[in-house]
Amino acid sequence: MGLLEQSPRLIRKTGKGKYKKIDGQRRIMTTEKIIINSQLAEASSYNIDRDGSDTYIYEVIRVIEGRLLFAEEHYNRLARSLAFIRKEMNFSFDDMLRDAHALIAANGLGNDNIKLIVDNFREDGAYDVILMLFHASYPTEEDYRRGVTTALYNAVRLQPQLKIRDKSLRDATDKILKNSDLFELILVDNDNDITEGSRSNIFFIRDCRIYTSPAEDVLLGVTRMKIIEICRENGYEVIEQYINADSVGDYDSAFLSGTSPKVLPIRSIGDLKMDVNNSTLRHIMTLFDEAIERSLAE
Repeated sequence: MGLLEQSPRLIRKTGKGKYKKIDGQRRIMTTEKIIINSQLAEASSYNIDRDGSDTYIYEVIRVIEGRLLFAEEHYNRLARSLAFIRKEMNFSFDDMLRDAHALIAANGLGNDNIKLIVDNFREDGAYDVILMLFHASYPTEEDYRRGVTTALYNAVRLQPQLKIRDKSLRDATDKILKNSDLFELILVDNDNDITEGSRSNIFFIRDCRIYTSPAEDVLLGVTRMKIIEICRENGYEVIEQYINADSVGDYDSAFLSGTSPKVLPIRSIGDLKMDVNNSTLRHIMTLFDEAIERSLAE
């Protein structure tokens, strides 16, 4: 989604006196700032649709009360993405933190997501690093209580191991989500196996065991990694295996994971209803929230 593009889940107006709605409150944003190669700049100087390539590398980092969540894990994944395309990191973790905090300070940011983009790769190995506000829209308390609606969608992420822009997939899923009451689309591959959400990872629960797609077939989300770690630390068996779309009814519950949704119960997958009050699911939600609190306290 472009920086100044309208989204159905938040309020934002471009131009003079533009505003956005975050955490349920309208905030006037007269001059939004971004960071380009460690330099503060006006948001209008970079627009994803106008200036971004179709294959930029990126990370989305959540900011809670001005603090970055799981920042080191995001930095390490960015390094892996760059290594995958044989590029080296040309900035340190401390550099990323400095720029992120500069962005937070310049925009008076409390709670939002930061999008960090690496783009415009040049022959000498140099590239541009852009940090901008993501204008995140988070699930509501009702979404966490009642769960969200989803549907299956036949599509394959071409490079699941790489956090890279996939414009065609994003445009296709955005169009469906915008014109429906669905919260997310669950991707199904050519073998009729579920892989992940269009912008999230997915887990299933059966008999207190946690199931999710094999790592090699999905985007290795930071939240996914943390959930697997937390579950195993607390005695839950986590099984990575192929989950056929026709077998979804064999599971008790399911949930989405991601930077914005955290651990989000699924109420339905198409016409199939899922148990949003499953005790294992609710325990994992609590465990993950506690992990967030510990991370922010460090």
